Amino acid sequence: MMEDDDNFGEKNGFFKTYHISVLRKLRNGDLAGLQACCNDEERLIFVHNLPYVHDIPQEMSLAMAKSLPNGKSAIDAQKKRTEGNEFFKKKNYKRAVQLYSEAISKAPSTVKETEEPQLAMAFANRSAALFHLDAYARALVDIDQALANGYPDELRYKLVERQAKCLAALGRPTDEVVAICESAIKCVNDSRLDLVKRQQFERDMKQLISESAVPNQIIPAVNIQSIRDHEKKYLPDVVAGRNKEHPSFSSKIRIEEDAVAGRYGVADSPIRVGDVIAVDAPYACVMNPEKFSTHCHHCYRPLELGELLPCPNCTNVNFCSVTCRCEAMAGYHAIECPLLSCIDAAGISITCYLALRMIAIHPPSFFMDVKPLIENPELQKGVALSEQTKKYIRTHQLVTHDHIRNKESFFHVTLMADFLLKCLKVGGYFGAIEPIEFNFPEPLSDQEKWIGSLLLRHLQLLQFNAHEVSELRMDRPGCMDGAKTFFLGAGVYPTVALLNHSCEPGVIRCFVGDVMIVRAIKSFQRGEMVNENYGPIFTQKRRADRQRSLKDRYWFDCRCLPCTEDWPLIGEMTDDTLRFRCRDPACRKPLVVAADTMTPFIACPSCKKSNNILKSLQNLQDTEGSFVRGSELMDQGNFAGALECCLQTMAKLDDILCAPYRDYIQCQEKARRCMLALGNIIYETMQSERR
Repeated sequence: MMEDDDNFGEKNGFFKTYHISVLRKLRNGDLAGLQACCNDEERLIFVHNLPYVHDIPQEMSLAMAKSLPNGKSAIDAQKKRTEGNEFFKKKNYKRAVQLYSEAISKAPSTVKETEEPQLAMAFANRSAALFHLDAYARALVDIDQALANGYPDELRYKLVERQAKCLAALGRPTDEVVAICESAIKCVNDSRLDLVKRQQFERDMKQLISESAVPNQIIPAVNIQSIRDHEKKYLPDVVAGRNKEHPSFSSKIRIEEDAVAGRYGVADSPIRVGDVIAVDAPYACVMNPEKFSTHCHHCYRPLELGELLPCPNCTNVNFCSVTCRCEAMAGYHAIECPLLSCIDAAGISITCYLALRMIAIHPPSFFMDVKPLIENPELQKGVALSEQTKKYIRTHQLVTHDHIRNKESFFHVTLMADFLLKCLKVGGYFGAIEPIEFNFPEPLSDQEKWIGSLLLRHLQLLQFNAHEVSELRMDRPGCMDGAKTFFLGAGVYPTVALLNHSCEPGVIRCFVGDVMIVRAIKSFQRGEMVNENYGPIFTQKRRADRQRSLKDRYWFDCRCLPCTEDWPLIGEMTDDTLRFRCRDPACRKPLVVAADTMTPFIACPSCKKSNNILKSLQNLQDTEGSFVRGSELMDQGNFAGALECCLQTMAKLDDILCAPYRDYIQCQEKARRCMLALGNIIYETMQSERR
């Protein structure tokens, strides 16, 4: 869950100033009028119709004006490219790639006929540096980009020659290399070379053609292999097949509902330690703006040396591939591109940005089509709905707690929804691109009213249902020393969001890109509630602090077992007593036994049956070996093997002892770190290369 992002724009930025200015102009009865509204659409219309909502403070106008430039500059691009050329001459190709990447990011995608095509030139220069680093596959991407962005005809022969050499180095089919060589020979006719040099170039190309029949004779077939290629991340499948109603869940999970707990997950059959119970792709996800320059805006992969492909219209975001860029530009980024600088200047929280993205990923027609299905759920029955429609409906149904939201909070969140609606108008979401002044006092269209009401609902449900997307940063591969998790982004996961909270974590979450993988770290019996953790953990915070935090952030009183029994912090746990499980499968309740007991037979206080704890003690000793082996594998960087050892140890401990138990908690922490290492990961060496 998102721990510290429950506001709607209280960071330093112009929205805070705007909100305060509107509050000062509120008249008697305005908040009461808002409170009298029956639904989100009425609330949005009420606030939008307040005349002073459209009075833009000077500070806000100035901030918006400053945020308008997209940062593209042919002059800046040429400067960076010139700097890169100096390092290229010194054979410092890595630094040259970094500077050429900056030039690519700054270069405009369109140029006048009299101007040098800075974007094409920067791509061509970076391809040369990557070629010298043996990064042939990435060089080919840059060559294609240079050719597609108007690289001068008189210079193309050099670029196509490099293309042929890259293909040969990668061991591509001879006919493919031959075709490019022949193209290079044609291109040389457009060059400014004299006849002698042209003839020499043709001989060189023909030599390459003949040698391409024998693979790798020209250039060794050694390519830069990324760390990511060596440690490819695969999505596991859920245990025991997929749930029919909630396909991201395992069939071992069923959803129940009651008046107190709302909807929640329950074990439909026994869940073992280590079971993958959910693989959930988000309905929508946004990246932490601090990661815009270091990660692909679309797939969340860290950008490696020479991999950056910028948005053609802004300098805010980058992509790892043409595919990711095309998919983003064909959808949400076309709307968000002119808005990102303004959103940053507004100082709004990432949940507000996510609320906007939840709309931007689909056209208005999608939400107009889904409107009758939401307003009349009976229409959903017996109709073949698309997966996207079903996923949005499930997201829309997440809890908002609107019945307990006070009028001041409702005004704040509705004002934000109105602002985001204006952002969509400015970004051209409804067709025509509107002026940046954000002053739209005219009545809203029916389409705008509905979209605005959805923005308002998104803001409310995200406050309680958004999840952080994380990434593990390590110094180098295999080294867990000093590894830390970092905030990569935020997403709304309509399936996993159905799991309720416990201060004793029942699952571990990790991410591959923006896909969440959920694995059990304790066993669950049939009918037992399956819980995740929303932030406060009993081992680290006392009950009063946990309950205060949960009440303030999520608006509920926690009644989980650690709170009910007031479990101790991990530093307060002792080895004086052991909490054995009753061996009766129908009971499994704790038997509290002094560590120095000499009595092997203990009567269960719950079911009254006698338990022989000698076998449990022997099994407990057997877990030490697998725990030590897991620690050794973790130190060796074998995180998959270490995870399996941890899970085996936890499964044995869970069968013998009842929580809370220090060794089990320590094993859970090792398992959590191993699982994180198998998800999103970035190395400090990669970060330094990018710098």
